[in-house]
Amino acid sequence: MTKWVKTDDLERVNTRNVLRTIELENGLSRAQVARRLGLSRTTISTIVSKLISVGFVTEQQSKAKGRGRPGIHLSLTTKRWYAIGAEFHSKKWVAVVTDLEGRLLKILETPVKKEDADSFLLGLKETIQMIMKELPGPMLPAIGVGTPGLVDCEKGVILRADDFGWRQVEVKKYLEEELGLKTFVLNRHRAGGLAESRFGVGKKVHNLVYIGIGTGISAAFISDGILIHGANYSAGEIGHMIVDPGGDRCGCGKKGCLQAVASGSALVRMAQEALRRGEASSLREMMEGEGGELSGELICREAAKGDPLSLRCVEQVAGFLGIAVANIITSFNPDMVIIGGPVGQTGDPLVRLIREEAARWAMEHPFSATRIVQGVLGETVGALGAACLVLDRKLELVCTEK
Repeated sequence: MTKWVKTDDLERVNTRNVLRTIELENGLSRAQVARRLGLSRTTISTIVSKLISVGFVTEQQSKAKGRGRPGIHLSLTTKRWYAIGAEFHSKKWVAVVTDLEGRLLKILETPVKKEDADSFLLGLKETIQMIMKELPGPMLPAIGVGTPGLVDCEKGVILRADDFGWRQVEVKKYLEEELGLKTFVLNRHRAGGLAESRFGVGKKVHNLVYIGIGTGISAAFISDGILIHGANYSAGEIGHMIVDPGGDRCGCGKKGCLQAVASGSALVRMAQEALRRGEASSLREMMEGEGGELSGELICREAAKGDPLSLRCVEQVAGFLGIAVANIITSFNPDMVIIGGPVGQTGDPLVRLIREEAARWAMEHPFSATRIVQGVLGETVGALGAACLVLDRKLELVCTEK
């Protein structure tokens, strides 16, 4: 670990601001960074030299245009430091290695056969150990983790994950004790929202909401690139928004939570009930091909192919999701709502139906400013967002005070 003597808080702040400016506007010169931040060229030169020395920033000479001298442009180093992020969904851990710019370099998937908390934690440790062997160079000494449930991000504890029946799962403590690496933990769908806002369809969008739909439902509220956590890390727990007071009971104990009536688990429950009644459906054959496993993703795919039973189930959950999205649009007034997660990323007809239902229920004026779109980053979105937790802390991880 590099020792970096920092003279005062102002230097720390200036260093973070310089690095952030280079991240956001790749290719600036030292003089341009100085003008952006209102700092002297001497101050910028000192800070940039330090950032180069620890391997965060590199300078490249651009080609000359006209008669002027070629410029020297700053960018993040892409072959020095690497970050690891991991996320759990669809009974597996997905882990990634990224460079400082968030580019995916390695992807590893490992199944978890049992859905108890101990198997979940063991699978995480083994996945991290395996992907660490694939690192192309030195890693930022930390792990980012996206998990199900309501997460206390400061303590790294899953307070509750009602779709699994878990309580008080100490992810941070476990991984730090087992691997000796600092660990940052975030709800998996909020991690997905971070990734989509930085690298996906939400890039450069001022105010967005990412809604992750899997076995549970959660959201990320992001304003100008900043994830809103709330007073005690509960911002975005829309899975427990009541949309049908007379509906099914949720794992939290209440009736009619969005998660209980519109998640992947709800889709499976609806389809199973219909199949038990003997209704015809392509799901029967598909289940045989999938080893008897019925999932929300499978139902959405069959709905897209025109299976009537699957389509009816998707229409039902889309109705509740559309109401939730309408309420979010009316209250938060976002530029964009991104539908993602294992179920959400299956696309139409789910996304189209959510859009239609939201248009019915949202206040017209805020709805007119909102685009409702599908996420574009696929199955790695949560792991990439978890890696962002490490990338965002690279200064504190590599540069320590004496």
